[in-house]
Amino acid sequence: MDLFIDGKVGLLEARYSEAASVTGVTAVLCHPHPQFGGTMNDLVLGALEPALLASGISSLRFNFRGVGGSEGRYSDGEGEIDDVVAATTWVRERSVGERIMLVGYSFGGAVALSAQERVAPESMILVAPAVGMFGQQRPPTAPTLVILAENDQFVNADSTKGWFGDPNSRVEQMLDTDHFFTGHHEQITNIVRDYLESTFTE
Repeated sequence: MDLFIDGKVGLLEARYSEAASVTGVTAVLCHPHPQFGGTMNDLVLGALEPALLASGISSLRFNFRGVGGSEGRYSDGEGEIDDVVAATTWVRERSVGERIMLVGYSFGGAVALSAQERVAPESMILVAPAVGMFGQQRPPTAPTLVILAENDQFVNADSTKGWFGDPNSRVEQMLDTDHFFTGHHEQITNIVRDYLESTFTE
């Protein structure tokens, strides 16, 4: 279902996909950097979504302000936090009591981390999150899956792995791939599916 969400500076373009067998959890997907071609149609997000839907988790993709059909303009990662809040508000208004999973890739992972205190997600999935892009950030307080690339040219896998030291965080490092995970999207799907089966499936 294609739709527009009321954001703080205008409408946000979005796409909602409802899982066939719902669990009461909706994932809000945050895309890579708007100034480097990131959109809600990103291929890594596309690899994540099938695993979510198969696990009974509905998904809401959206374009940050100034991307695609979304109004406004890029706001250095600060205004984009408001976009995440707007997206989660739409989910909770549509289904009262729905639990939120924040999912972010690269820039989207950094925004998700910055938004967690305002959104209070049930859990998080972060792929190559750009930790520290917006200054001081706090590690996740909710159960989190972190997927890193061994040869990431933008996000240092070793230091990022150390940053997620909380027992609630599970870190998976993929070998022989870089920040874009080209040729490894199916592996991402499988990692997320396995994680969700152990986390959300009785």
